[in-house]
Amino acid sequence: MEWRPIHAWLAAAAAVLAPADAGAFALFPEYGVGSPATVLEEAARWSSTTGLLDGIQVGLGAGVVDALLVPGDTPEAVEGAIVAGILAWESPALAFDITLDAPGTVEGADSGFEIDVFAVTSDHPVFLANPSAYTGLAVPSVSYFADRPLTNGDPSSGYGITGADIYLNIDSFEFLAILGAGRLDVLTRVVIHEFGHAIGLGHPNQSTNYDTDTDPTNAMPIDPNDPFAGVMVSANFDPETIMSNEPCGPNPGLPCAAVFYTSLGPDEIGGRDVLYPVVPEPATGALFGLGLTALGGARRRARARP
Repeated sequence: MEWRPIHAWLAAAAAVLAPADAGAFALFPEYGVGSPATVLEEAARWSSTTGLLDGIQVGLGAGVVDALLVPGDTPEAVEGAIVAGILAWESPALAFDITLDAPGTVEGADSGFEIDVFAVTSDHPVFLANPSAYTGLAVPSVSYFADRPLTNGDPSSGYGITGADIYLNIDSFEFLAILGAGRLDVLTRVVIHEFGHAIGLGHPNQSTNYDTDTDPTNAMPIDPNDPFAGVMVSANFDPETIMSNEPCGPNPGLPCAAVFYTSLGPDEIGGRDVLYPVVPEPATGALFGLGLTALGGARRRARARP
């Protein structure tokens, strides 16, 4: 997430805009050449080979919730905003197992939990090395696998995400205290955005876009048995999509009401379902249903990686 620290947050807090459907999806990192189907099949994603079978293990580092507190917040509200951002991506094929205030989180994408979440200040090396990132940053680790199955069971070779670190900038959220209660919606959106990177999705305004048509504001029908069919490169994107890092208001220097969006749009769902197709068969449903979570059950234990 790369919103700039500008005074226009106050204008964004007052903006009242009708929500728009999300825009075409992009991949992160971008790998592969050839047809859209070839690129999408090889695209980086989690799989049963790399930890998805029992749910992706997520550890919120010790003190993350307290570090993001500002006057007027409660730990429960901050915790709920973070967890809601993680669980926004869940489907019968994609699940997360979350440990809050977790021991065993370690910086380094292939250390600690499968996804580690940290709250750090803007002078942390990861933000100094990425000055355009302001509120958060995702750092995945990716390797090539000759045989890593898709979530619909189809065999596939391509890139697998083996771990990720997510950094939330404490300084930016202290600044966003000017938004009052809306700050927690922005926190949820930032977490959704960074976890979108951690599962393989990129910025549609900076990368190749994929869609089932050229309209970035309508739903993407995805066939889980053939998830790449009909998906093509699109030149259009919606700047209000959660995965965009482009200001979305009429003035290009101002963010807009979309900074408060806390749920996926239809094309973001389409991007998720292209990477993590679900086949509605009893065996598949039973396999991945074990990993499904709900916000009320977020205090589950997760295993740190060796």
